[in-house]
Amino acid sequence: MYFFETLYHLLRHPLQRWLLAGTCLFCFPVSAQQVLGLEECAELLIKNNLTFRGGQLLAESAQAQWRQAKSQQLPTLGINVSQGVNLGRSIDRFTNAYIDQLYNSSYVGARVQETVFQGFQVQNQIRQYKLLKESSLESSTAVRNEQLLLMVQAYVQVLASKALYESAQQQVATSKEQVDRVEKQVKAGVVGANGLYEIRAQLSNDTFDEVTALNNYRLARLTLFQLLNIPPDPDTQFRPLSVKADEPVALAAGELFDEAEKNFPIIRAAELRRQSFGYLVKSIKALNYPSLNASADFGAFYASTNKQLDYFAQLNATRNGSLSLGLYIPIMGRWQTRPRVELAQVQERIARNDLDQSRLLLRQGIEQIVLDVTASQDRYQAAREQAEALEASYATVASRLNAGTATIFEYSLSKANLARAQANAIRATYEYIMNRKILQYYRQGSWDGIL
Repeated sequence: MYFFETLYHLLRHPLQRWLLAGTCLFCFPVSAQQVLGLEECAELLIKNNLTFRGGQLLAESAQAQWRQAKSQQLPTLGINVSQGVNLGRSIDRFTNAYIDQLYNSSYVGARVQETVFQGFQVQNQIRQYKLLKESSLESSTAVRNEQLLLMVQAYVQVLASKALYESAQQQVATSKEQVDRVEKQVKAGVVGANGLYEIRAQLSNDTFDEVTALNNYRLARLTLFQLLNIPPDPDTQFRPLSVKADEPVALAAGELFDEAEKNFPIIRAAELRRQSFGYLVKSIKALNYPSLNASADFGAFYASTNKQLDYFAQLNATRNGSLSLGLYIPIMGRWQTRPRVELAQVQERIARNDLDQSRLLLRQGIEQIVLDVTASQDRYQAAREQAEALEASYATVASRLNAGTATIFEYSLSKANLARAQANAIRATYEYIMNRKILQYYRQGSWDGIL
């Protein structure tokens, strides 16, 4: 009871109501920020990316075509049931005599047919579509890897642009501190008004750089959200990456290509597709070979003109069957087989050229990433040393400015050099992180264990 009375007295005063409301807001958090890492982004990409989904649908289509080709080696079975009514002069189905009356008849039958030999056409088609199915699965994996590569690049770009934006914010904060300090010196008569104008100009430049960095950060986030196919969320944060940039990298493009050639799905997909055309040629040539078909038929009928036997008795009395074996020898098929074979052979050469082109692009990509990793590692080391040296130089100039022994121009120049060096170090660091991950991707042919 005492608690409610105290609460009532508190709520009677406006200021105390605001304080109580603020306390409640601090005690009960509104929402938690979502933090995404590379693994979570990869899961969202696989779930939502439409390009990857299209690759999956193509793989499912190829698998359905393979199952359809396999079904061609199964026999066909059918049941036929018919009911008819005869008017006027006709032939009695039961006695085969001419009659002139109204009567009805029924027929039931079944037929089984199987292709015994067709020049191995069906078997070659099954092998062809099996290779196409496996090629489509590898192509789907290749599309997944390509989209993950774009995602990793966009993710690293978000982290790099965020670091550049935070660095620009720090530059603005430092310039504001110097503006306040110089304003006090101007009021005290220690520094002239020109110095204040120069330091304010430096603040304006830093503010412009901060706005530019913020826009770049927002654009990088939007690119990543669009790649993941999710609505942009300003509260979403991305987990930072870490790498031991001082690790020595021993690289040999030739050995790396030999290893990647065996593991890369785009190479396996092109090779399987090339092999499939060989079976296509064989299946087309099979049209020139003789084919052997076997069939079995069974039937029975009923006619209303036979009054002596009922329906099922007539079906039992008229049952009949047959077995047949047919041989077809093609002599001339309008000269269609040879052009089809030539077209399939051209398609095989095109597939071989696509395979060679995929190998060439892979080799060029490996050579490029080897060079990029080496160069980015050197840039990282140089940028880090540059940033450390300019930090010491800036600290010296800032101390001299506070002591009145350095000019505003010297300070602005030193600060601009430091900002440029810090930006270079940030770019070089994230560039090296990204290149190391891409190199590992080329080494094993997938992103498993890298993200």
